[in-house]
Amino acid sequence: MGVATVVGVGFAALGQTLSAGLQAGLFWVAVLFGMFPALARGFIVEEETGTADLLRVAARPASVFWGKWLFHATLYLLLSGVLVPLYALLVAPIAGHGGAWLLLWLGGGFCLTSVLTLCGALVAQTTVRGALLAGLTFPLLLPLMLMLIAGSRQAIEGVFPAEPLQGVFGYALALSAGGAWVFEKVWRE
Repeated sequence: MGVATVVGVGFAALGQTLSAGLQAGLFWVAVLFGMFPALARGFIVEEETGTADLLRVAARPASVFWGKWLFHATLYLLLSGVLVPLYALLVAPIAGHGGAWLLLWLGGGFCLTSVLTLCGALVAQTTVRGALLAGLTFPLLLPLMLMLIAGSRQAIEGVFPAEPLQGVFGYALALSAGGAWVFEKVWRE
C-alpha cells in the first residue's frame, strides 16, 4: 500500500514544478497513507486471531502498549527505508536543511506510531473498525500533519523549523504519555 501511494503521488506530480509547501504536503501525505494500513492493524490482528485475551491475562497494560509501540516504531523505520527514497526518486528530492528533515521524520514517526497504536487498540474490539479508526485518528493526526508540513516547508526553504519542531516533539510526548494512560484504562475492559 505504501509503495502504491508514493508511486501514485509520483505520477500525479510528474513533470510538475512543486512549491516547497506542496512538496512538504505530498511527502507527509505519502508517508501517512503509506504507514496507516500497516501501523493500525497491530491490535486488530490480536483480536482476529484470538490472542488478545491471552495478552490481557498474561501481561500488564503498559507492557502491551509499549511492546506494540516498539513493534510499530520498527515497522515505521523499515517502511520509511523504502518509502522515503522512493519519494525522493519519483516526486521530489529531499532538499534543504537535512538535520531538520531528520528531526521532523523522527518526531513525526514517534507521533504517528503513538496515535495509530492507541487508536488501533481502541477500535480492535469493535465491528466497524475501518470507519471508526479513520474517524478516531483524524482529529489526533490533523494537528500533527499541519506541524509536519509547516516544518518540512521551512526545511525545504533552508530554514531550521524551530517552532514546528517544538510543537511536534511536545505533541509526541503528550500523545505517548496520554496514550499509555488511556490504553491502561481501556485495555482490561
